[in-house]
Amino acid sequence: MGLGPENQQNQRPLADAHSERIDRAWDSLEEGNVESAGFAAEVLMDETDEHPEVRFLFGAALLESGLHGAALEVLLASEDLVEDRLVHRFYLATAYYENLQCERAEALFRQVLAEESDAAPPHYAIAQSLEFMGRYEEAERHYEKAHELENYPLPTRMKTEAFERVVQQSLEMLPEELRVHANRVAIVVEQIPTPEILRSEGEDESITPGVLGLFVGPNFKERSNFSPVATPPTIFVYQRNLERFCQTREELIYEIKLTLYHEFGHYLGLSEDELDERGLS
Repeated sequence: MGLGPENQQNQRPLADAHSERIDRAWDSLEEGNVESAGFAAEVLMDETDEHPEVRFLFGAALLESGLHGAALEVLLASEDLVEDRLVHRFYLATAYYENLQCERAEALFRQVLAEESDAAPPHYAIAQSLEFMGRYEEAERHYEKAHELENYPLPTRMKTEAFERVVQQSLEMLPEELRVHANRVAIVVEQIPTPEILRSEGEDESITPGVLGLFVGPNFKERSNFSPVATPPTIFVYQRNLERFCQTREELIYEIKLTLYHEFGHYLGLSEDELDERGLS
């Protein structure tokens, strides 16, 4: 299953020069040069009067940039209007998933799978959608199939009790500047985030179903000893997302610790840039 569309003639023909630039932009996107691909797509949108193939490219670039709401809108505008509808369907399904519409995502991923039954990406994507909906046994079968077909990494599973022990040990190993705050923040281990909490924190489009951890409530700079707050400071640690993110037990233990440190940084009111400077990203 390819990552870019076959660039053939659509209902509204593209000039050869535009087609070549679209192809180069898709190459950039596949190579991870998201900013370059997005800039090229924006320019082409103006030059081609928002041709459906360019909209598809632009929507894919937005999706890879983490602008999931905008990506969904743009991808819907090019639905059934591009040459490679199967790949477009995969991107559209991914946009639905990132926008917490997992039932729609699953349905579209299954349409892709019906035509590409020996492809690993739709199996893996279906597994992620099922996992977010709490259908864990079904999800596991699709993870295993993706692994069998194309050696996709299997989640590194850990018993809940062992996972919680690692969380506790990580708390005890917090740097001093974070440890002094440990008794002021509730630590909650959950299997996956709920749609409700993601929507409540959803001003930041980077918060997706695959988030590893999440800090909610007032940060340390915002708290007042004289004003009760409706939501106490809480750090959520999402076990199944971390297990899927990691390929070994050692990596999982490290990422649990890093996730805790990162979310404690948010409690302190640190920005993402400040977290980067402290090595907490």
